[in-house]
Amino acid sequence: MNPVRPTFDSPWRRLQSRRDVLKLGASIALSGVVSPLIAACGGPSNGTGASGGPASSDPILVLAGSGADPNTAPALKKVYDDFAAQNPGVEWDIRLLPGGGPEWDRRARAAVASGEDVGLVLINGQQVRGWVRDGLLADLGADSQMSTVLGRVPEQYHLSGPGEASVRAFPLAITGGVHTTGIYYNKALLDAAGLEPPRTFADLRAAVQPLSALGAAPLIHCSGDVIFNQMLITWVLPMIAERTGNPVQFAERTVRGEIRYDSPEWIEAFETIADLGASGVLLEGSAATDYPTMQQLVLQGKAAMTYNGSWLLPELLAGSPTVDFDLHVAPPPVLEGADRPRPILAWTGIGLPAEAVASRDSVYAFLEYASQPEVDKAVVEGIQAYSPISESNVAIENEVAQEFLPMFEDAITPLDWLWEPEITAELDAQVQALVRGDADPASVGSAVEAVAQELRASGRSYYP
Repeated sequence: MNPVRPTFDSPWRRLQSRRDVLKLGASIALSGVVSPLIAACGGPSNGTGASGGPASSDPILVLAGSGADPNTAPALKKVYDDFAAQNPGVEWDIRLLPGGGPEWDRRARAAVASGEDVGLVLINGQQVRGWVRDGLLADLGADSQMSTVLGRVPEQYHLSGPGEASVRAFPLAITGGVHTTGIYYNKALLDAAGLEPPRTFADLRAAVQPLSALGAAPLIHCSGDVIFNQMLITWVLPMIAERTGNPVQFAERTVRGEIRYDSPEWIEAFETIADLGASGVLLEGSAATDYPTMQQLVLQGKAAMTYNGSWLLPELLAGSPTVDFDLHVAPPPVLEGADRPRPILAWTGIGLPAEAVASRDSVYAFLEYASQPEVDKAVVEGIQAYSPISESNVAIENEVAQEFLPMFEDAITPLDWLWEPEITAELDAQVQALVRGDADPASVGSAVEAVAQELRASGRSYYP
């Protein structure tokens, strides 16, 4: 296999403690928390640049996360630098806000609230709805100057706010690319057990005995890092919901209160997850296994497979297996009655602040430039991360990374991006209890529904 170049950290890997979450309400001064600015400037401050974009008299401020810092990736820095070189007078002030997750959210909100002229925010898709609810993101779909750029990015990557059909954020290769999910498997271990990669949950259950004879379990999940437990929901619930309709619409109806979190569909999802542990599919101790330990158990042959995202690939390839190891990836196994798997689409994307202090002409021109097919493809080639523009992905080199590409065809917005963060936190804790065997599906549904009702009663739901 060709070595894969490291890709950017995924939001699934940036773990936050309960203390981090509680600090969300604290105020913060922005000074002293950013990386040195990236400046690429020259020429007069007036006039029109070579690429057709107006020159800027002040640096364009970009709020980036740890997954999209051009300081760490020459292929990204080149796009910003090349645009500035073609547009005399354009300068960049690209600030890396450390911490990721809630910490990035807190710092970015502070920058916008301070009145600074923020040109772009590189925002995790999971945070978009909260920003829209609080009036912080511009409506890109209603902006005629964004039509060309949005036309280059497939609609499945256009993310909206609660109850709307417009576009608030979208990814490009320049934002660090996009991710999806699948089943990583050690083909050498499956071959030794006489097994093929599982296509269904029945296949997973049938693999318990053959792998047990070799001292392994079919699957390991890092439920000890609770933020990964929402992934189990986004694996099984879309397939259940799609039997009778659209899974994204199902999630929306649940947030609106039209479907309860203890409905038959949700209970079946909780039962499916509980059965992974009860049937022996999940390695014993998964409820206490963290993300690094999960990787080691796969490399040691204690589990033949793990369900996770494409962001995990560089780490598994860089690991040191202690058994015969032939890494591959397959689509997530499907439930009985489901027509297809529904991997997730996870990404950091581009958003514009709702209020612009100065002209956005240079920002529009930059996005038009960065979304051009040849520029987008060059970034993919440089950072080896998937682009939402599928034609760019011919530049993906690693053979295992290429196995992820067909999964993007059936992938959808993660359902956990649609409900409130309080619901996500409750689901993470409750699913961990399911995996541990300390909760039953009915009680889990009731606990999550109670949180939803409290959100609506207090006016903090997306749909009060």
